[in-house]
Amino acid sequence: MAKVVVVGVNHAGTSAIRTLLSQNKNHEVVAFDRNNNISFLGCGIALTVSGVVQNVNDLFYSNCNELETLGAEVHMSTDVTKIDTDKKEVTAKNLETGNEMTVGYDKLIYAAGSWPVDFNIPNSDLDNIYVCKLFQHAATLIDKANEPGIESVAIIGAGYIGIELAEAYHQKGKKVTLVDLQERVVPAYFDTEFTDRLQADIRRSGVNLVLGARVTGYIGGENGQVKQIETNHGNYDADLVIQCVGFKPNTDLLEDAEKLPNGALVVDSCMRTTVPDVYAIGDTAAIYHSAVGAHRHVALATNAVKGGVVAASQINELYTVQLPSIAGTNAICVFGNMLASTGLSEAAARAEGMNVLSSFYVDNDRPEFMNDVEEVGVKLVYDKESLRLVGAQIGSYGNTPHTECIFYLSLAIQKGLTLPELAMTDVYFLPHFNKPFNFVISAILQALGLTYMKG
Repeated sequence: MAKVVVVGVNHAGTSAIRTLLSQNKNHEVVAFDRNNNISFLGCGIALTVSGVVQNVNDLFYSNCNELETLGAEVHMSTDVTKIDTDKKEVTAKNLETGNEMTVGYDKLIYAAGSWPVDFNIPNSDLDNIYVCKLFQHAATLIDKANEPGIESVAIIGAGYIGIELAEAYHQKGKKVTLVDLQERVVPAYFDTEFTDRLQADIRRSGVNLVLGARVTGYIGGENGQVKQIETNHGNYDADLVIQCVGFKPNTDLLEDAEKLPNGALVVDSCMRTTVPDVYAIGDTAAIYHSAVGAHRHVALATNAVKGGVVAASQINELYTVQLPSIAGTNAICVFGNMLASTGLSEAAARAEGMNVLSSFYVDNDRPEFMNDVEEVGVKLVYDKESLRLVGAQIGSYGNTPHTECIFYLSLAIQKGLTLPELAMTDVYFLPHFNKPFNFVISAILQALGLTYMKG
């Protein structure tokens, strides 16, 4: 039996506690979190704003009672203020009472998450300027979507959260401006073959997409409320501003651990940091990235949950349960574009200094004689010399989603497969579902100089 302290009880922490006590009920588990709720699925905020999800409370999948029933001692609204890794002690302060407590540990699971980046825009203290992370933010943003006085919405940051919120507020009848400093939307995940089409669809919908623009300030109106955003490309009306410019890991409490430049904690395949008996999971962790061949910070709920399972299993001496690598697999469904990516985009690979080529292939998903067919695009990014797959992107543009093909491409990247090896994957052919050479295999054959499938 071990005494385990868990710092942070959202996706990663919840996963760790559930796994720890499901495998071994004899542990003494003490958990702390600054928030007053756990397990909120932030990916559903935009769906709730638009009205697809009717009740925001449906986005919770666990609660303190469940964890306490398993045997954990959970302290909510409690801020961990100090971690002494020499003494193996954690000091925390109850934010409601002000009372402090110090507890020792045998093992520490650090899952303190991340927080939206504050980019210090002048007048950011005006009313109706928000970030998007917690349930409390979601509740406010949902209310604002239904306020008649909120006519124009400006969203800063055209990443996944920003684009999803832009679509949601547009669907609520708001005048939406989406601004980003980059020249393309989601450039970390997709190349121009997909972002050009997505950007055109965003603009076609009526959303004002402003790219390559720096926000320089906010302009207030009556009662101290924001009325416009100021950029180097001009000013835009905004009764509501949502800042979505990325997240920074909360890792200041572990000063002696090895970190990436952004503060993410470097972990091994067992989720162990460089500090003895300290594990890091969720948005705090930098995991080995199989496409890059180095540790990278990829803040995804999927990695958080898996990391929690691994850290807990390791503490429970189930040593075969590990997370050797990630590929950063992700997806988005907005403005009629169903997109998924894994590994590195071509632009990202070149930024890493990699010598890569790519193959982009667009085809119908099924034989044309089936009459009802839909368009799918795939891009494969691969090492020029070895032909090792380092990235893949899929765009599905019909009623039938084909993005789940990204799963086996992700596995190919994690296992270091080359295009010839991947071309020989044992796939099926059935006219109801696909072509003899499906769009992925066709992209591989094209890269290998075999283009006869178009003839």
